[in-house]
Amino acid sequence: MRQRLLEAVLELYQPGHTPQHVLIDDVIKLANVSRGSFYKYFDSVDAVVAELAEAMTLGMINDYLRLFEGISDPLVRAVGGAMMVMLRALHDPRWGGFTCRIDFVDYFARERAFDVMVRDALEVARAQGRIMFTSVDVAVDLIVGMTIEARRRLVRGVGDPHAYMVEMLQCTFCGLAAARDDVVLACKQVRLRLSQEATTLEWWTNSIGDGGSA
Repeated sequence: MRQRLLEAVLELYQPGHTPQHVLIDDVIKLANVSRGSFYKYFDSVDAVVAELAEAMTLGMINDYLRLFEGISDPLVRAVGGAMMVMLRALHDPRWGGFTCRIDFVDYFARERAFDVMVRDALEVARAQGRIMFTSVDVAVDLIVGMTIEARRRLVRGVGDPHAYMVEMLQCTFCGLAAARDDVVLACKQVRLRLSQEATTLEWWTNSIGDGGSA
């Protein structure tokens, strides 16, 4: 029953599915359960959204740490965090749709997800002279904002998703004064790492592969 309610909210938060504010009546109708059954597990729709978002955030952190924590190059780690978020939306459109509809940035901030996946690497790359910025908050917000718009477009569909993601990453990181060749190399290394570990990612879809074709 709990899973049915989670699945109903996940579906209702897909882009274009319902008005911005999902009501309990919407959830119980789609899940085909009583209001009493809903309140047995959750006290509000926001509570369901929070459980879904926190589980998704934790999953992304765990995947990122397993794949990139041991990588010494901070630019690869930063690019890896951003590319993982975009690839997840490409391979798992329901995840992408849900995270586009809610304030997913708030959940990422709460769990320090983007600190782990982007901020720490950016600060190391700056110390090494690989990139330039004054405020790390500005640098993080630039990357986070880029991934939000990228998720929306990837969920809607693009002709060549891999080329789209690479160009987004190049424009973003070159905007932080990273050398273009360094960003290109980092993208290749991230793509290789993700391809090697694809079978360990529960959201990876073989029909899409590494994003080179859709």
